[in-house]
Amino acid sequence: MVIQLGENPWVLIGLTLLEVLFIILPAFISSKIERKSFKEEAIEMGFQKNENIFIKIIGGISFGVLFYFSVGLIIILFRNMIIGNLLGSEFLTQGQEGAISTTPFQPDLIQIAVLIVLQIIIIGPCEEAFFRGFIIKKLKKKLNSAYSTIISSIFFTFYHLPPFLVPITTVITFFGYYFTFGVFLAILFIYFDYSLIPCSIAHSCFNIFILIV
Repeated sequence: MVIQLGENPWVLIGLTLLEVLFIILPAFISSKIERKSFKEEAIEMGFQKNENIFIKIIGGISFGVLFYFSVGLIIILFRNMIIGNLLGSEFLTQGQEGAISTTPFQPDLIQIAVLIVLQIIIIGPCEEAFFRGFIIKKLKKKLNSAYSTIISSIFFTFYHLPPFLVPITTVITFFGYYFTFGVFLAILFIYFDYSLIPCSIAHSCFNIFILIV
């Protein structure tokens, strides 16, 4: 049975606001362990002054649009062709039935507007600050970019497919989709010199397209 987080749009909005913890908790804990200020940890995450902001914004929007129009092919490749052919249609059906849906049920204009704003100021920046800014920046001190990209993308995938909430069939069915999204966002983050602007915008744009189209 699909977990419908969007059944009540206001509950979905409340859950969205909790994502600020992706910035607050890691930065606070790390500041205590490494004996740095909270501000220093936030800057290390990627909240620093940026050059070439216009280029980064255009890059983020372009990637968000590109990924949205490519997502169908990515799902066909990983879910239908690989999982479907290897494990069968029944497995695929079970995997889809166990998914988590964040699509709001019959939202009014105010709820839609709030959700769009939250995608821009909360979801994109907060998730990218943790999965890209925090994890990749911490790992790159000991690992190369390829390994840190893979590890951060795995964490990103399991956040969206938590094994304690969804069945293993769902994790396997959608792993390739979320992992690919995480890898591309990580590449965008690294390519633009560890700036959160392009990957946050790309993430937000993609989610907004999913929300309104």
